[in-house]
Amino acid sequence: MLKINLLPEGERKATLSPVEQLHRTPLVWVVVAGMLLLVGILWIPLTVYRQQVRALEIQIQALTPKKAEVDRLQQFTRQLRAQETAFKELREDQHLWSKRLNVISNLTPDGVWYTELAMDLQRGLVIQGAALGQGGAEMVGIGRLVQELKANPDFSSAIKDIQIESIKRAQDKEIEIVQFTLTCTLTGAPGS
Repeated sequence: MLKINLLPEGERKATLSPVEQLHRTPLVWVVVAGMLLLVGILWIPLTVYRQQVRALEIQIQALTPKKAEVDRLQQFTRQLRAQETAFKELREDQHLWSKRLNVISNLTPDGVWYTELAMDLQRGLVIQGAALGQGGAEMVGIGRLVQELKANPDFSSAIKDIQIESIKRAQDKEIEIVQFTLTCTLTGAPGS
């Protein structure tokens, strides 16, 4: 069929193709409304999820210092248990170790004192102490203490080696103090 439009150019209605007229159909509006509804339905759970995540992040931030404290306490507990195990092993021959500690006391030179005795499973007996600064004589005293401990049969029977792990000088007001750490590696089992 042939259509002839005799109206002048200015008064003619432009005919739109079916694709151009698609936005006027109710089906398109239904599809657009369905898509908007779908976006709304998906947006609500996503918003709720984000709020839950934010709340959990706030809880995590509040618990982080507490977790650090718990971790620190657990580490401290592990160290105490390790020392307890070492001392339980020493307990079997308690009288020998009391004799060895007495040897340490008897061989300690004047001007030297101990600040800590600890049993470490990896390093052995760790002795920390200090000496009054005497212009270098304190270093000789610490070295002599190590040599006398090595030479003493009562003490050296349980010790494989004695090492000066660290020495450092410190000033306490007008008094010079030399702080030292001795590591006594134990032979096989304690008390052997």
